[in-house]
Amino acid sequence: MSSKRTTYTQARETLLERITEELKRDERFVAAWLAGSFGRGEQRWHSDLDLHVVVADAYSESLCAMPWPHGARTTDERLALFKQFGTPGIIFEAHGNNLLGGTFTHVVYQESAQNVDWMLIPQANAYQERPSLVLFDKVGIPEPPPAQPESQEELVVHASDNIGSFWMIADESVKDLLDGNLVNFHMLLLWIEENIREVRAALGGERAPYVGHSDLPVCATQQEQVAILRRLCDEMEELMPQVAALGGYLPSSPRTLVEKRLSLLE
Repeated sequence: MSSKRTTYTQARETLLERITEELKRDERFVAAWLAGSFGRGEQRWHSDLDLHVVVADAYSESLCAMPWPHGARTTDERLALFKQFGTPGIIFEAHGNNLLGGTFTHVVYQESAQNVDWMLIPQANAYQERPSLVLFDKVGIPEPPPAQPESQEELVVHASDNIGSFWMIADESVKDLLDGNLVNFHMLLLWIEENIREVRAALGGERAPYVGHSDLPVCATQQEQVAILRRLCDEMEELMPQVAALGGYLPSSPRTLVEKRLSLLE
């Protein structure tokens, strides 16, 4: 690892230690954990901190106030909290990203370029997310409610919908190749790769877990672009008979239509 990367990683570790110790001493906060890549144990040298902080009931109304659903600002009280750990250079709030019913503030600190996604959660709403890396817990945050298993019928519907979505997007991606819009083409490849993961997981009786990265290559030539699209189409075609055998609904001849569009590249 280069010296700059090492310095960046050390700065993040120092920031996390400081946040953990200060919040732990602060009566307003009763628990904190990291989700995201740290929660999954998949962090990289440049990973951000997805910080979930449980706010004690006595302070949650003010600290978790949401006078706007999203925007490039925050409340004075939250800003004072964030400033305890540096100078916020970028701030953006999108409270819909907090699935436990609190606030979400994206903060990037001037001094170290470290990104902390602050998610403040009222104690009354909090439960221990999985997977996560617990930083401290003063009160014993309860376990998450048990997930209700989906029926086979629901999973087959989910798989069928993802198959339909796959072929719609695969077909659209060829239009991007025809237009030379390679940025959008590669973005659509990520979407159809996710469709494949969802179908595989549904056939295994579950929903696909979140994946924070892709192993798909960036394809520089048209030959490579067509080849990767066809490879993904092959993968989906291998899964479709299994979904059909379970009673799923599938498009009749989607690969033929994709190949017709690809022939326009010749």
